[in-house]
Amino acid sequence: MALATLLLLSSIAYGQDRKTLEANKKKLENEIAQTEKQLDQTRSRRKNTVAELQLVNSNINKREELINGLNKEVNLTNQEINNLNAKIKRLSNDIETLKEEYAEMIAASQRHRNQYSLLMFIFASQDFNQAWRRLRYISQYNDYLKKQVALINEKQVVLRDSKENLEAERESKKKLVREQQTAKQKLEKEKQDKNRLVSQLKSKESKLRKQMKEQQKKVNQLNAQIQKIIEEEIRRSQEEARKKGEASSGNTYALTPEEKTLSSNFESNKGKLPWPLERGVISGKFGTHPHPVISSVTVTNNGIDILTDKNAPVRAVFSGEVCNVGSVYGLKFVMIRHGAYVTVYANLDQVYVKEGDKVDTKEKIGRVYYDAEEGKSELQFQVWKSTAKQNPEYWIAK
Repeated sequence: MALATLLLLSSIAYGQDRKTLEANKKKLENEIAQTEKQLDQTRSRRKNTVAELQLVNSNINKREELINGLNKEVNLTNQEINNLNAKIKRLSNDIETLKEEYAEMIAASQRHRNQYSLLMFIFASQDFNQAWRRLRYISQYNDYLKKQVALINEKQVVLRDSKENLEAERESKKKLVREQQTAKQKLEKEKQDKNRLVSQLKSKESKLRKQMKEQQKKVNQLNAQIQKIIEEEIRRSQEEARKKGEASSGNTYALTPEEKTLSSNFESNKGKLPWPLERGVISGKFGTHPHPVISSVTVTNNGIDILTDKNAPVRAVFSGEVCNVGSVYGLKFVMIRHGAYVTVYANLDQVYVKEGDKVDTKEKIGRVYYDAEEGKSELQFQVWKSTAKQNPEYWIAK
């Protein structure tokens, strides 16, 4: 009984783990397909760009995660195969024991019948009560034989099903191993592509440094402008609160009851917010990182960069109010306030909203700028809580 319970619990856990792994595998395969589509578009427009390298790096990371998931699936399948082998062995032993017991019982019954007829066995009773007990004994004995046969049949059905499950698991393992081999081959090719790209891009290092310097100027101006706008918004909110006789202090928004509710709702959706684009690949992560080509140079990102399709529409990740629409070096940005939180959508060539507009979740607010020289469309997306920068990857859905 203890072994059966252990096997049952193990099977349930196995099913849940496999379901999670398969869902993650499907998600990663979809993301890899999307990245490969972006790569095809980027390569068709321009060869050997940093954007191409970023996409290749993204695919390498996802492919490694996919292989890791496949390894876990293989290990789980091996575990299930071992469990089924143990179950089949136990069932086979049980059936053999039951058959032996049944054979002994039939033999004993035949010996008994050779010596006495059933009627003589009953009529030889000393009284009616003894005859009744003997009759009941014969009936119960026959019932027990029938139950023994039913139990053998039942275990044989379970054994047959277990063998079928074992065969299915073995086929599943073969399929997973083939997937592993294919994924590893693709990973190796992507690593070769990366090495080739890095080598070719390094030959243009002086040009890249110049581009990066120009880009950094734009980024610094954008970040300074965003910081200034948020600080001014906070100052105004605190001033309004003081006029109403409400206490306000610190470098945070003074919130109305409605804004507090909106802020709470935004916060409760952390990790579940929709992406600001229908499709995209994260090409630049939050924080400070080495440049993908010039390792001696670090890049600081106040948000995340998302590569997407040409002319892709940008959408609000949550309901709120447009608090600013601005531009830096001819490229536009939109800021939407959600109580104490602000989301920023930058590097746009078109904007569909204006300051003061109320927007809903997934409402289109603009269009990503297409850089013909680099052959890419890339959105800069930021999340702020008052003046504190947040990692947007922690907020959007995985």
